[in-house]
Amino acid sequence: MSLLELRLLGDFDVRVADRTIYEFESQKVRGLLAFLMTNRGHVVSRDRLATLLWASKSESAARRNLRQALHNLRSALSSAIDPEEVLIVSHHDLQVNPDLDCWLDVERFEEATRRGLSDPGPDPYHLSIAASLYTGDFLSGFFIKDSPPFEDWMLSEQERLREAAVDSFRTLIDSYLRRGEYRFGIQYARRLLAIDPLSEEAHRSLMRLYALSGRRSRALRQYEILRNLLSSELKVEPLPDTRELHQSILDQTLSPATGMDREGPVGPMIPLVGREEVHARLEGIWQDVIAGRGRLTLIEGETGVGRTRLARSVVDAITGKQEAVVLQARAFAATPLVSYGLFRQLLSSGLDDFLPEESAKLLHQLSAETLADLTAMAPERPELAADGLEVPAEVPASLASRLADSWIELLEALTSWSSDFRRVAPVILLIDDAHWADPESQRLMADLVPRISERPVWAFVTSNPKVVAAGSPLSELLSDKIETKDSVDRIALDRLEAGHLQQIASTLLGRAGFEELAAFLNRQSAGLPLTAIEMVNLFWDDGTLMPRGAGRWVLRGKLDPGRHALNLHQLIQLRIRRLPTSARRLLAVAATIGQRFDVELLQKAAGEHVAVVDTCLQLMLERWLVRQSPSTWSPSRRERDILLWAQGIRRGWFEFSHAGIRSAILSDIRPRRRATLHREVADAMRETQGQDHDGFHETLAYHELAAGRPESALASLETALRHAEAIGAKETASWYRQRLEEVGEEFSEQEETSSRRSDESKSGSGVEVEKTGK
Repeated sequence: MSLLELRLLGDFDVRVADRTIYEFESQKVRGLLAFLMTNRGHVVSRDRLATLLWASKSESAARRNLRQALHNLRSALSSAIDPEEVLIVSHHDLQVNPDLDCWLDVERFEEATRRGLSDPGPDPYHLSIAASLYTGDFLSGFFIKDSPPFEDWMLSEQERLREAAVDSFRTLIDSYLRRGEYRFGIQYARRLLAIDPLSEEAHRSLMRLYALSGRRSRALRQYEILRNLLSSELKVEPLPDTRELHQSILDQTLSPATGMDREGPVGPMIPLVGREEVHARLEGIWQDVIAGRGRLTLIEGETGVGRTRLARSVVDAITGKQEAVVLQARAFAATPLVSYGLFRQLLSSGLDDFLPEESAKLLHQLSAETLADLTAMAPERPELAADGLEVPAEVPASLASRLADSWIELLEALTSWSSDFRRVAPVILLIDDAHWADPESQRLMADLVPRISERPVWAFVTSNPKVVAAGSPLSELLSDKIETKDSVDRIALDRLEAGHLQQIASTLLGRAGFEELAAFLNRQSAGLPLTAIEMVNLFWDDGTLMPRGAGRWVLRGKLDPGRHALNLHQLIQLRIRRLPTSARRLLAVAATIGQRFDVELLQKAAGEHVAVVDTCLQLMLERWLVRQSPSTWSPSRRERDILLWAQGIRRGWFEFSHAGIRSAILSDIRPRRRATLHREVADAMRETQGQDHDGFHETLAYHELAAGRPESALASLETALRHAEAIGAKETASWYRQRLEEVGEEFSEQEETSSRRSDESKSGSGVEVEKTGK
């Protein structure tokens, strides 16, 4: 936290050592500080300042007033800081001390917009920072009597900064519209309308976002709001483009819009704070990757510290500016064991990111041996066995030792890919929660890392060091003995500081009354970002936090430490218990399926009507409990996902917003109920998924065993074992072999028990006959 903090966007606010300064004797003293800080880095003459603030006075009177204002300014600051640290004063001019430890929101806003809007493309991370900083117009509501030059300067700054804010919001809206993330787009469109209420472009964006998110009536009402506003303010009708959009929504040609048309607000958006230095460092590492120096970067930290959000934010910013191939995968706790699971996900996300003709062109660059290796590893991918590709019929016995070579060949083909196959395209392997990965994936990752150092490949990995198993391939990769340590970066994320939580609170509430929320979050979250986020979500759920328009919120009543002092697990459980019964049941089924779930399977396993599923999923989306889970990173390849999500009746893939939600749900399910849910999921899998589905047999065996039906799991266990043995996945094969032995032992025990009971029954029957005979 900086020693001096000055906020000029919105209300005027000065803090020194985290204490608000109120001792300024007049608006002109505040205006003097605002002008000097906005122009820090420049020497300002006394004559200019005197004319700026006391234009109606004589030269001598103006300079005398300036001396008095400077005295009061230094006096007001002296209670918490040495005035000499702030200003360098001479007889003729003044300057803010270049070495001053100062935070100025205008500077941060301008830097964020510059980076967010610079070529070659938008950077959503920095644009979101700019959006969170723009809490209102420059010196909003600020007035100094009899100072026209100051007013002219202030109005000029207001217009300049407002235009930058409008550009930032427009770019964010377009970005989220392309990605199909309509909830975020709606938030920023509302903020944009608060800045520029007469902007038809902003109204059109909000109409389109409402319609595509299944809120057709809200989109139509937005048109009426615009039409009435234009009529009353400008005496004009909406433009033809706006009327055409309105008609397309009426005709339902823009979107099927068969959804719920909910009128409620989208939940509060929490900015990513406290990660600026790490973000900048990661962007620097990316420059090394572009230059052909491959890297392994590991983001480490405890649960809830924000590893995943930071990693995805960085990749989002990078791919907004430069073409790159992103292969993504994530490991989860309490899921089926699938050999090479992470790399099967990476391969699938890469192939899904290409059009069919692009995939074919890519795969034709690979050798027959590499295609055979990849096909054996991921038999569910039909492209690998497509006509025209020479794939050996037999899986090589040395597959486990060859896979690193095959992946290097694949990565080289990917890096030579671009939209026209003529330029080098860097590759990002985004691997989340690697500590939960299967042993084969960890070992393959360890084999690959030393070989990417001379290629434009970035292995971007997140992990919790407290969960990494000792002696695992991942722990060996991260040991001090690693030979390629010059190309390895380990970045540990710390908890947030009090100033970061103040930034979250002020973004939500504005300047008025944010201190109470900031203090509460700091005290109760202990600096864990995820806990702070779930606290804010709880306040919204129970009505403690209420919307007041334009993306801002207000606290209703006092925060109760007794009622709200909960840890992360308890917070999530309390939020879920407040949901309707149908939503809680669906969440339980979804959590049983996994961190990521298909809606068709969810509906079948839950036995619910599609309308109930749609209603509950909409509620879960609004409460930030789940989110859409696209199959690809590139927005241009999400047409199918976006079409499904826009149809109101929810289809496609969804995932829990973070792993803690699923964990909290599962811990609340009683063992007998959990077994029943696993049985329902297993039965639904047999009806809705083919055996060529990714990891079908491993997943089915997992659910059948958890359901207490080992006899039903037997065939899938045997298939999973055969596949693991065929591809040389020794650890996974050993695990499935052990499960089969346990199932066999259980069968033997059941047979012995059944035989013993049969003998006892026969013996008992004989006794009865003998007694009757007597």
